[in-house]
Amino acid sequence: MNSNMAKNKKTIIVILSIILMIPIGIFVAYKVIENIVTNGENFNLNVENVSPTPINPVNNGENIEWNEITKDGVNEELLFQNVDKNNLEKIAKLLQSLSVEIAQKEKEDINFYLSAGWYQYTLDSRQFNEVINMGKDAIKPLYLIIYKSPDQGSYEYICTMALSKLVNFDDVTDSWSTSKEFLEKFNQKIISGREE
Repeated sequence: MNSNMAKNKKTIIVILSIILMIPIGIFVAYKVIENIVTNGENFNLNVENVSPTPINPVNNGENIEWNEITKDGVNEELLFQNVDKNNLEKIAKLLQSLSVEIAQKEKEDINFYLSAGWYQYTLDSRQFNEVINMGKDAIKPLYLIIYKSPDQGSYEYICTMALSKLVNFDDVTDSWSTSKEFLEKFNQKIISGREE
């Protein structure tokens, strides 16, 4: 009888271990995916084959003075002075809410993330288009958000998408994979434009 009880105990322990390992494994996988999405790791997916909603640039960047950007770097004090705080707050709220919305959709459906569904979703979203419709008024606030952010996650990527649509520097807007890379190319474009 003790032998049967010992066998039953071992069987129960094995079954309970398996039952506990499955949810733990799912939880760990979920947390890894959540971390990737939240931190924007590997967010620079190839989206060349996605056909975005056409957005006509409202400015090619030439009508905006960028005295804040110099060969010696960005004059942060001047940049802060030249950014409308109400526009900055509005854009930040809109695109943060969009970023949260996308993260939620990705949690619910990993294929949404893996298939670059977030990209088209962003272009079609009310929030993104509201920022784009602000036109010239959105350009410097978007630049400031990207410039001051220590991160390069989905929020910064979405802000960069918006800025790239608004300024339409073809040689800059078509060749970036992170927000910081975009800023480097953007700054170089501004500086080299003064030298021409």
